[in-house]
Amino acid sequence: MYREMDTEYFAQHIQCTREGKQECLFVVRQLAELAFAAQQYGLLKMDELIQDTNRYPDMFLRKAVNMAVEIPDADKIRKLLCNYIMTSKQLTNHQFLSEIIIMETMCALSEEAGNDYIFNYLLPSYFGIEYEDMVVNVYRNYKQELLKEMN
Repeated sequence: MYREMDTEYFAQHIQCTREGKQECLFVVRQLAELAFAAQQYGLLKMDELIQDTNRYPDMFLRKAVNMAVEIPDADKIRKLLCNYIMTSKQLTNHQFLSEIIIMETMCALSEEAGNDYIFNYLLPSYFGIEYEDMVVNVYRNYKQELLKEMN
């Protein structure tokens, strides 16, 4: 059964401390890695990468990637992942933020949204204006690293 996440629930859980947002930047970096792999090699490459549980230990991230690879409908992915989020016990606010950005990234990738849109606009919107630049910088730095590797 799908439990819709209402605005009040979302607003209560999305707020987190600066330290919590800093911790979520690591997740943004992982999402950037996966998004570039999907862009270059296809969604199946993400599934291959997340098999490395030392590099990608987050079970929710691995579940979300599996869904993005196997389910071609972003709305269905969002509904299923919302169910996981809503039924998780004792999520801290930064864990909630982390799971939301994972969910939204996987949905955007399944809709073939561009990485620039995802990391310059979509994900920063969940961090707030004060932290927007931090999210964008994580993405830009990763993009720069890739360009250096290619040369």
